[in-house]
This record gives sequence, C-alpha cells and structure tokens, in this order.
Amino acid sequence: MSPTRRFWLEWLGVFAACAALCALFQFMTPYLPEEDCYYHVKFAWLLRHHGFFRSGFPWGAFSLLKDGFSDGSVLFHLYLIPFTFGDLAFGGKLAGVFLSAFMFSSFFAILTLNRVRARFYWLWILLLGGGYFWFRMLDVRPQVLSAALLLWSLHFLVNGKRKGFALLSFLYPLSYVAAFLPQIFSVVRWVYLKVVEERDERAMVFAGLAAYGFAMMVHPYFPKNLTFFYVQNVYAMYLSMTQKVNLYMGGELLPLNTRDFVGAHAVLIAHLFAAAFVFMHRRIALSERTRVMSLIAPIAILLTCGSKRFVEYSVPATTLYCAFLFDDLLAGWDLERFHARYGTLGRAVVIAWICALAGASGVQADTISRDYAHLPPPHFKDLATFLAANAPAGETIFTCDWDEPPELLFYNSQHHYLNLMDPTFMYYWDKKVWKTWFETSNGQLTADETVKALDGTFHSRFGLCGAKFGAFRRLIGADPRFRILAENQHGYVFELQKDTLP
Repeated sequence: MSPTRRFWLEWLGVFAACAALCALFQFMTPYLPEEDCYYHVKFAWLLRHHGFFRSGFPWGAFSLLKDGFSDGSVLFHLYLIPFTFGDLAFGGKLAGVFLSAFMFSSFFAILTLNRVRARFYWLWILLLGGGYFWFRMLDVRPQVLSAALLLWSLHFLVNGKRKGFALLSFLYPLSYVAAFLPQIFSVVRWVYLKVVEERDERAMVFAGLAAYGFAMMVHPYFPKNLTFFYVQNVYAMYLSMTQKVNLYMGGELLPLNTRDFVGAHAVLIAHLFAAAFVFMHRRIALSERTRVMSLIAPIAILLTCGSKRFVEYSVPATTLYCAFLFDDLLAGWDLERFHARYGTLGRAVVIAWICALAGASGVQADTISRDYAHLPPPHFKDLATFLAANAPAGETIFTCDWDEPPELLFYNSQHHYLNLMDPTFMYYWDKKVWKTWFETSNGQLTADETVKALDGTFHSRFGLCGAKFGAFRRLIGADPRFRILAENQHGYVFELQKDTLP
C-alpha cells in the first residue's frame, strides 16, 4: 500500500471513530448544547433563504446588527447550510459531530505528516482534554472549526510551509473572529529564529499578514467586518477585563477556574514533568518544531488564564508540543531497547501509566455523558411559539436579556428582537439605549418611565422576559396598562395595551 493511500485510510478511520465518539455524547439528548448554538443553526437557515445580510440583520433591531451587521464566521455558516433542510436541531447536532471529528482527526493527521511516533497515543492524550474542553469542542459553534484551522496553521508554520500557511491565513478570517492568532504565532517564530538562531523568516510573517489582509478586504461584509473585529476582539475584551461597565457578558470571557484548568491540562502537565526528568539525564538537541512550539504553547495557556474560551487552543497546542518534545527525547528508542534497559520495573511503570490513563478516560467519559444527558430543553420554545401565533409578524419584541433571543429566533423568526449574541453590540451601538434597556429590564424605572421606554424608545408592544427578571414582572403585573399573556417557570410574555395609552 502506498504511503499516501495509507495516510488517507488512516485519517478516514480516525475520523469515523471520532465521529462515533462525538455522536455518542452529542445525541444523548435532542437539544443543542447551549443558547448560541440555536442562533448559529437558525442563521444558516436564514442565510439559505435570504442570502448575505449586507444591508444589516433586522433581527437585532437595537444593536450594531441592525445596520452594521457582519458575519464573523462565514465559512462555518455556509458549512451548516446543508444540515438545515430537515429538523434544525438534529441537523445542527449532526453538523457538530462531523466538525468535531474533523478537529480531532486533523490532530492525528498532523502527527502523521510530521512522522511523530505513537500518534494514536497522543490522540488519546488530546481526547483527555477535560470536561470544559470537550464542552467547547461539542458545541455547534465556530470555535470548533477555528481549533482545526489553528492546528493546520501551526503545522504549516513550524514546518516552514509558506504557501500552506498563507492559505490558512486567508481562510481563517472567513471562519472565525480569532483569526489573528496564527499571525501572532508567526511573529513569535520570526523573533525567536532571528534573535537566537540569526535566521530571518520574515517572509512567512509577511505572507500570512498579506493573506489575512486580503481575506479581510474580500470578506462579504467589508468594511463592516473591520468594525466587528474591533468590537468583538478589542472592545468587548476591554470591557470584560476592566469592568468599566458590567454588561453581564458570557461566562466564556472569564478566566478558567483552577479546577477546570487542571482538568484540561493535568495529563499534559504530567508529561512535561516526565520530559524534564528525561531531559536532565539525556540532553539532546531538540528539533526546530519543538523549540518553536515551546514558545507557542505557553502563550496559548496564558490566553486561557485570561479567558477560558481559549481552552480550545491551549489543549491541542500543548498536546502537539508534548508530542514533538517526546519524539525528540526518545529518538532512537524502541520497545526492545526500553525492555533491555529497564526490564520488569519499566514494564510495570508503563502498564501502571496506561491503567491510569484508562481510568481517567472512564471518569471523563462519565462526566461528559452526565453533562450531555442532562442538557436542559430550550427554555423559551413554548413562549416563542405563543408569540409567533399571537403577535403580528414584523413586531419588535422587547426582551430583557441578550441570551433570550437566540432561542426565540430559532423558533420564531417572524419577529425582531432588541439585541442578541452579545450585549456589547447594543452598548457600542448606543450607550444611552443600552442604559435604558438595562434599567427597564431590571425594574429600575417607574411605571410611567417603563411605558415610555417600551413605546417611545423600543417601539415594542409585546415582550418576553426570563423568570429571573422578577422585579420587572412585579412592576408590569401591578400596572393595568400591561397584560400578561402567557407564563411558565422559565419566563413570561406580556403586552403593552396601546389603547390604554394617551
């Protein structure tokens, strides 16, 4: 069998195995993993029916989305379109399975292309990335594609493949908003090789930046994509880190807690300690790919300490580094030589380590299974369906939170909403409008001021709010100008009765 055919057959086999594993977790419930997934799947459906929203996304009527909309994940949403012809939730989950399998199998393919020994072992180590890493990788969200693209970018970067790196640098900005990471890593590599080895690799940096810049210019939403890049990568992170104003943004922007950090990197930390021990007794020259990754992996880990959403990069990057490092440290060694030197004790240590990994695999599989088996059903499905049947099409529905509209849009796209996906979109668009919205939602205005905000500012006759907005519920419940139309344990639908207004 030719090496090329063997490579593709192995990759296909690993892809199928990873897809089966991901499907095992993903289809434990019929529900999508979290709120944002509902937006992405429904957006792909809307994209199929309406084409690119170059003039704006009207479903975000009081935010940057309305007139300045840009899609930061064009290729991801195009990928989702073939899965939107049947049941959207099932199609989205199936799309997620294939994309997650592509990410994991890409890691294996990269190990094969780099001739790393024990590549099945290192794939196993990647699969032990911890519960939060798996949660991010099973999401039907574009960060899964981003993780795969980053891995391929690193492969081309550490091997000095300029054309491949430029190609990935072009595709990345069309796939995810964090497409700048490979460019940062290329600069790190350039500085290292220039300062330490007196070798100038600026051509790689320029090729990547040129491809990145070209992609930004041919982006379907240019030049709005430039504003979105700033808002999502600079403005939102600044507000999150400085707490200048609390927008109650998503928890993924917070640092990874100690327990999740250790859970994601514990096995890798053990390998690094083992590598340090081996290196003390067997100092050999490390390959360039290992030396470069020894700088990139810590950067990815530090990013995770700042924002836990970067765990999808730190785990694969650090695992890739460990694979390269041990391939160098154990060069020239095989099982026969190992047995000859360490004998029974060595075999016992290896068996004990494999048993420990098997135990860790069982614990992690049980954790992920329990998490996915208990995924909650969509909170606002019934209320969204009620609104679709009882409110005129085209109405702007007042919502108390930015995390409610993704589900509402999924089940009811005939109405528009105030803001969705990120509170920064409204705050950047108009700070006064955001302040009015926040105070209204939290019941901080008087009844008359609330009516004025709903009718005058937001032009909303109908509204839907989650149960946690109890102060607002009590305020409108005591005012005859409002009527509660539907309510359950998750929230309530209300109407501002226009005929009661002066």
